[in-house]
Amino acid sequence: MTISHTRKALVSLGMSTVLAFTPFTTTVANAVTNDAIESTSAELEAARARLNELSAQVETKFADLEDKQAQLASTEQMITDTQQEIEVKQQELGEARSVLSQTMSNNYKHHINFLSFLFGANSFDDLVSRVYYADKLAEHQSDEIEAVLTIQAELDEKNATLQSEQEKQVVLVEEASSAAAEAQQATQEQANYVNGLDEQLRAEIQAQEEAERQAAEEQARKEAEERARLEAEAAAAQQQNNGGGQTNTQNTNNGDDEEESSPQNNSNSYTPSTPTRHVTDLGSGVGAAIEYAKSQVGVSYSWGGNAIEGQEFDCSGLVWWAFNRAGISIPRGQRMSNGYNSSMIGWVLSNGGWTTSQANLQAGDLMFWGSSVESTSHVGLCIGNGQMIHSNWNGVEITSVYYSSGSFVGGGPIA
Repeated sequence: MTISHTRKALVSLGMSTVLAFTPFTTTVANAVTNDAIESTSAELEAARARLNELSAQVETKFADLEDKQAQLASTEQMITDTQQEIEVKQQELGEARSVLSQTMSNNYKHHINFLSFLFGANSFDDLVSRVYYADKLAEHQSDEIEAVLTIQAELDEKNATLQSEQEKQVVLVEEASSAAAEAQQATQEQANYVNGLDEQLRAEIQAQEEAERQAAEEQARKEAEERARLEAEAAAAQQQNNGGGQTNTQNTNNGDDEEESSPQNNSNSYTPSTPTRHVTDLGSGVGAAIEYAKSQVGVSYSWGGNAIEGQEFDCSGLVWWAFNRAGISIPRGQRMSNGYNSSMIGWVLSNGGWTTSQANLQAGDLMFWGSSVESTSHVGLCIGNGQMIHSNWNGVEITSVYYSSGSFVGGGPIA
């Protein structure tokens, strides 16, 4: 009984000694790690808030760029139309001048016939009437030429004004494009910073878990060594009390001798999804057009009419490509400046179902933004459940139908 009590006392003393010193080191290490995690978490939260601000600025600058691009496209179309009108008037002017020149030439070359025409009058009143008619004929042709010249001068002035306006708008588009690019670059840098902090935080949390695991293992090891030492001392004392005889002892495993199992290191890893590229066949119809558009999520944006599968799209390029792949032929341009019968918005207005409320949109409806129906700057495709898909500065993405890119003009089915 004495030996048993002595053994338990020694074990208790050893355990007290181990527990008195080991947790202190672990607590200090955890405190340091927790401080780092808290600091990184606060920094990450602030960085994400800044990223949201920059993203909003990019949306605004990109909407401004799209609006200026639309104005430039409208001006360029007006210049083309005006130049065509000038060509028509120049042709009319040439024809009028040719007729007058031929008349005057004939009058001089065939003066006998002309005089016969005048002096063949039956009376003085008839002569006056014939002279008056000849004068009026020349006067009428001269008036036609003057009218054409006046119109041509007006068209030339209009064309010069449009050319000047075009030059200004080109500069504005370049400035807006540069501003949008700078904002996008700042947003990307901030996003990289956020991702870096996120990885740092993950690493710090994993380091904390690893430190706790190692500390638990070290503490269990020391406790096991201490128990073994105390048991050896107790066995030696018992053997000495028995006169140095052999003592068969059985190592009985009890609850106090079980080692703690080390905690598992569970870390979550994030693998970003990769958008589908170069799809083969998703069927036909409006539903298939939506699926084709979704297959290009993540593809980069490029203004200027590009529609390259798996590489780059502008806003109208994505819509046109998706419907085309689904076997539905629609106009390539989205703006009314492409012509009412040759534009996406013209087809939607003609098709029926036009609405100016995003809440009334159905899957497959086209959505337009801009200053008016006549001057749109952006188009997207409603995919249902309050969502739309489009190509903007951030590439092809799915977002809310209440996406802001200027004023929502309206939308509806195109097919």
